[in-house]
Amino acid sequence: MTAGGKKPLGRYFAEFIVVFIGVALAFTVENLREDMNDRAVGDQYLAGFAEDLRADLVMLDEQLELRRDQLKRARIVLEYYSGMSVGPQQFFSAYYPMLVSHDTLPNRNTMDEVLSSGSLRLIGDPEIRSGLLGLYASYDRIARQEAHMARDFDVYLYDPTFSSVRFQLEGPWDDSPENQAAVQALLSDLRVENGVRLIPANLELAGEGLLPELERARAQVEQLLALLPADP
Repeated sequence: MTAGGKKPLGRYFAEFIVVFIGVALAFTVENLREDMNDRAVGDQYLAGFAEDLRADLVMLDEQLELRRDQLKRARIVLEYYSGMSVGPQQFFSAYYPMLVSHDTLPNRNTMDEVLSSGSLRLIGDPEIRSGLLGLYASYDRIARQEAHMARDFDVYLYDPTFSSVRFQLEGPWDDSPENQAAVQALLSDLRVENGVRLIPANLELAGEGLLPELERARAQVEQLLALLPADP
């Protein structure tokens, strides 16, 4: 110590350097800790997405099978509107299953949690991030298309069918006069015919129908599953 009890300037500088290094190390350690926590949370999200997407793949396969069967049956029924002779058993075995449909219900648990918490940035791979956003945009388009089809069904098929024909979802449908009259009532109803024609229109509209959208979503799911780590 110099006269008067003052520290040399060099000692002040050395103490400053020690403090600076300590603070810098503390910030570095904290940043590393936060990065490790972010990576751990990101890995948990990736595992959640992988689980959701595997379930979605099964769900989409079921939806594609259901909608393709619906399209096949609509084409069969349209042949009857073209004048093909048909009995009650043939008609209703195609007609009633054609009316059955189920909404596409993707697994949104992980995506909802990620978006609500503002944690999308924790999905570090930009290809996975953009792929997920694209997939859920596809799911939103599917939901809008299904809502439109449901409205068509209500107006053109459900209301006129169940107001004019005794409901019998499961056969057999014998050739009784009542069943024959029911077939003729539906075949002579222009609103029902237009409703049946809307099914292939809504399902197959070039590049924009429900079937192409479901197929695109399925392909997106497969691509994402290939990008996701097998054991994040």
